[in-house]
Amino acid sequence: MLIDYHAAIDEFERVTQALTLLIVDRTSTPEDFRGMFAAEAKARDMVVLTRLRLLNAWREMQPDFDLPSNLDSLPHVKRPTGRDGK
Repeated sequence: MLIDYHAAIDEFERVTQALTLLIVDRTSTPEDFRGMFAAEAKARDMVVLTRLRLLNAWREMQPDFDLPSNLDSLPHVKRPTGRDGK
């Protein structure tokens, strides 16, 4: 499962890089973007799906360990801020 997760991350990064190149390329057409947005969405969904599968398998192997249900319960995790710094 970890191999699948890493492969999903690699694919997402590859598609994101290709999308970035399309944005920089002034000759890209709307059709080019539609296909890349769809590919990026699919790759992103695969990262989330494989991450959930990996976490579920890990939880089954560690039944006594309770993961926090949200980021607020983790004191060392900083909450993302908006553009205005709030």
